[in-house]
Formats: sequence, structure tokens, C-alpha cells
Amino acid sequence: MVFLQQNSYENEIFEDVAWSNDLEDVEFYNCTFKNSSFQSCRLIECSFDSCEFIQCNLSLIEIKYTSFLDVKFIDCKILGVNWGEAGGFLSASYDGCLLNNNVFADMNLTRFKFTSCLLGEALFSNTKMRYSVFDDCDLSQCQFHQADLSHADFRTSRNYFMNATTNTLQKTMFSLPEAVSLLANLNIVLK
Repeated sequence: MVFLQQNSYENEIFEDVAWSNDLEDVEFYNCTFKNSSFQSCRLIECSFDSCEFIQCNLSLIEIKYTSFLDVKFIDCKILGVNWGEAGGFLSASYDGCLLNNNVFADMNLTRFKFTSCLLGEALFSNTKMRYSVFDDCDLSQCQFHQADLSHADFRTSRNYFMNATTNTLQKTMFSLPEAVSLLANLNIVLK
């Protein structure tokens, strides 16, 4: 449990901390969170600017009016988070993260980068993802619905499926054999 003494923190390192209380109206600038747990915490009207989360558990966090600007999530466990409820800004990169059952709805994720992440059953709905990169990601049962994936790069990722009629795939980059999955919704027979 952490008892914060102030509403603003700069250049701090929080290591091996189990955050059990909700965080409300707290600003973090250039802070690092290592091997810490935020599981099931509510983040309300908070700001994380130029922060890093390394080997943290952020599963089931609830985000309300919280912004993440230039934030890096590295080797984190982030299960069941609805990023669309943030109501703030989201500018982040995810590297080596477990992101199963995350929801990215009604968001602008242009130029986002996901590297070596597991995005099983994640949902990207009504999401602008132009020029985003999915590098070495597993997208098993991940859903894309009314997403603008123009110029997005899926060349090194696997297990993806997206409906070409309900998503914008202009100049989206794929590689074989994974790109064959794009034909699944066309009701055709390949022999």
C-alpha cells in the first residue's frame, strides 16, 4: 500500500510497490514504476507523462479521465483494460506486454507501436490506427471492427483476422502466409 503525500511527482522511481488504493488527481512526470502492481486500481483524473512501467501488473485497472502521454509499457501484464474509458490522451508504446482482453474503442492510435505483445481477444473498434505497427505480435481472436488500418504494418505478426469490408485496409502491410486469413470472410473456396 502506498500513501502519497503530494499530488505531483517528478523523476521518481517506484519499485516493488503494491498500489491498493485508488489514485485520484495525481500527476507523474518522468517517473518509473518497476515490478509494481496496480491490479484492480482505479485511476481517476491522473496524468502519466513520459513515464515507464517495467514488469508491472496493471490488470483490471479502471481508467477515468486519465492521460498517458509518451508512456512506455515494458514486459507488463495488462489484462482486461478498457483504454477507451480514459477520457484523456493516450500516447504509449507496448513492448513484450500481455494485453489480452483489452478494449481500444473510439480512439486515435495513429502511429502506435506494439512489439512482441500478446493481444488475445483484444478489441479495436471504431479506432483510427493509421501507420501503427504490430511487430512480432500474436493477435489470436483479436477483433478489428470499423478500424482505419491504413498503412498499418502487420508483416511480422500472426494469428490475425480482419474483415476487409468493415475495416479500412488501404496500403496496410501484410505478409504471407498470414495474409491468407483476409480471404476468410469472402465466402470463397481456395484449392
